[in-house]
Amino acid sequence: MFPSYLEHPTDFCFEGQDPDEKVLLLLRAHPITNLGWITAAIVVFLGPFFVPKILGFFNFNLSTIPQTFIVMILIINYLLVLIITFEGFLHWYFNVYIVTEKNIIDVDFHSLLFKNIDVAPLRNIEDTSSSMGGILNSIFHYGNVFIQTAGATRNIDFHSVSRPHHVADFILDEAHKIYGRGRDAYHHPD
Repeated sequence: MFPSYLEHPTDFCFEGQDPDEKVLLLLRAHPITNLGWITAAIVVFLGPFFVPKILGFFNFNLSTIPQTFIVMILIINYLLVLIITFEGFLHWYFNVYIVTEKNIIDVDFHSLLFKNIDVAPLRNIEDTSSSMGGILNSIFHYGNVFIQTAGATRNIDFHSVSRPHHVADFILDEAHKIYGRGRDAYHHPD
């Protein structure tokens, strides 16, 4: 439904895409990275079921609190669950890494009002590396990819992506294809 690793996606376009620019790779953080906000949402959701028992353990009588306050606390609680879930999903879904025939694009979605987009031409890619560290990374095979670029262009990092070693190799292979085309274009046999 919402893949974190997709080669040659169809029916996908992005802001600033050239008409002839083909998307080769679409990446998101591995779905297991959502475990933090999902756990937080579940704990906050289940909180009202356990708070009365915990307060009863301390001999606190809930009947002393007006009913309207309890209703307001429940409404705020479930709105908080909605906010945690909505913000967590949007952050995961819209933080994407895109590799095209021409560029590498890193879209960092910070909130509904702010996003940051870094673009590096494939011809400026000098080196890639990847790393996986930790139990969850090893079990679910995800990690970080670091892309070193030439010149004044910022280096680009892909965080918590699936198959990081393959992604680093894929990007470097695409950059080598461009370097190969460039050399062939300027080489004239005598």
